[in-house]
Amino acid sequence: MKRRQLLLGTTGLLTALAGCNTITGNNGGTDNPNNTETTPTKETENTVSISTEAQPSKLPSIWGGQSIEEFQAQFSVQTSDEPSSLTVSNGEVELNRDSSQWNQNTVTVQPGQMSSGEQEFTATAQWGSQQAQDTAKAAKATPSNYKVDVVAERNEEMREEISQNSLEDNYLEKRGGFITSDPVLNNYSSHEQLGFDKFGIDLVAYEWRHDNDYTELAEAQPIEVKNFVDSIGVETGNPDIEAIKSGDEVPAAIYPNGNFAERRGGNFDYEQFSNAETVGGALDWVHPYLFNWQAKMTPDGPYSVEDALYAPSLEQAIEENTNKGLEVHAWDVETLGHGTGLIFGKSADGTEELRFMETVSSPVTATADDNQLHPLIENSGYLDPGNDGFEEYWHPLRFGWEKDEDTSSWGFEQKKRSAVSAFGGISNSLHKENNPVPGASDTVAPTTEYVIDFTEKLRNFNQNDIKFETLYNQSKVLEKMVMDEDTNHIIYGDTENPQYAVVEDDSLIEDVWEDRSGEYDDFNQFLRDNPEYSMSMDDVDTSLEGEEEMGDFGQQVLAGI
Repeated sequence: MKRRQLLLGTTGLLTALAGCNTITGNNGGTDNPNNTETTPTKETENTVSISTEAQPSKLPSIWGGQSIEEFQAQFSVQTSDEPSSLTVSNGEVELNRDSSQWNQNTVTVQPGQMSSGEQEFTATAQWGSQQAQDTAKAAKATPSNYKVDVVAERNEEMREEISQNSLEDNYLEKRGGFITSDPVLNNYSSHEQLGFDKFGIDLVAYEWRHDNDYTELAEAQPIEVKNFVDSIGVETGNPDIEAIKSGDEVPAAIYPNGNFAERRGGNFDYEQFSNAETVGGALDWVHPYLFNWQAKMTPDGPYSVEDALYAPSLEQAIEENTNKGLEVHAWDVETLGHGTGLIFGKSADGTEELRFMETVSSPVTATADDNQLHPLIENSGYLDPGNDGFEEYWHPLRFGWEKDEDTSSWGFEQKKRSAVSAFGGISNSLHKENNPVPGASDTVAPTTEYVIDFTEKLRNFNQNDIKFETLYNQSKVLEKMVMDEDTNHIIYGDTENPQYAVVEDDSLIEDVWEDRSGEYDDFNQFLRDNPEYSMSMDDVDTSLEGEEEMGDFGQQVLAGI
């Protein structure tokens, strides 16, 4: 192995050329009364050497239980004398002799401790104030396309933000503290020492990405958001607000105790609302109150494009002002030309339900028997081929549905992107300007099979046994991958077996978006067939052979550095 050696000493800069490794002293000084020749003391030149004993094998695109030893780098380290300290480092890791990765003179480096491609390892030995170094090279060949192992990873920065800004005591503890087991974490696990294929996420802390929507909107638009929520259950002293509650005026929306035919709006019954046993029961009261508030307290009244305001307002109003432990998760969903939303609710008895959220008080889907403000998902007119709303607006939950009809100008890819936007919004529907968003991203593409399955799970949520948290956590991973614009990700499988991959070719992202036939649904097979290593071991061998020869200059000794 060709390499260069550096020796750091204490007596100045010395260059020892071939045959010149001593310092000549004074041959005629007056301090020698016998005028005999004086031989200077030769300084000991301690050295260290490192050589590559084993190059790692090419890492697989999918981990299949191989032996991790195949992918480790091994080095032999020798010293001329016993040093006081000895380390091997590469910028990623520093290993000293106390490490379990040292075995006498052999050092083993795990693949997770190496960056991709060729890199230099430096052996550093210390003898008191004297230091010597030597270098050797090894290379980690990673595939350009590979399966991703999603792992639990604490996000301390986000956890600190939650502790400083959450309106709720014990926010993290109430949501499980730190989740280490979930379908997104359990369905595929590679060796913990691989490193390159890991994608870390803090599933509990990431809920703040959604819950912070209300906090930000309450500050940005207090009249429509915070003032609305704060007015519930208190005597405000504002006659306009109290008129909204009492129903003294013909309201924009009818309360449950009113009658539209009789022009009787009813009144907001706080006791009925606050003691509701289900989220649907609470919405029966607070949703009309929201519309009446919008009509009275804002210049524009209920407005369909303000779905991103209404969702967090309704969610906060119920969770803050009801007594039965109801859980609510609301987010906005855009249909073609009309804003709507979805509202998940967990009732007092623990049962779960999913409902549509309407953004106008007289929706096109309304019938004589149902005002359609927040129907159960299966009862919505947007999913009823016989309803005017079905014909007028294409809803993203119709993607891949056998009952879907081509009632819009959108093509296949636009509809697919709209569906991804709908379930991507579960984790974060309020995006900062210029931030990438699910559905509009050019670096993340879910396969057609995955999108069809996710939309089906939402469309039939009240008839299947999947838990909302399972879908929510997958939305978090999707949203975090979208935020990583430097990496191309593919999402595949289905909601019961979500799987993830990284690909190098940008054009593959567009191919997956456009895939009508399901060509990429079996993405594991694609990865096996197309690992496409960006650096082959032949390239590595060639580069090592070309390392600069330092022997012509003997050994360079650097002292006093």
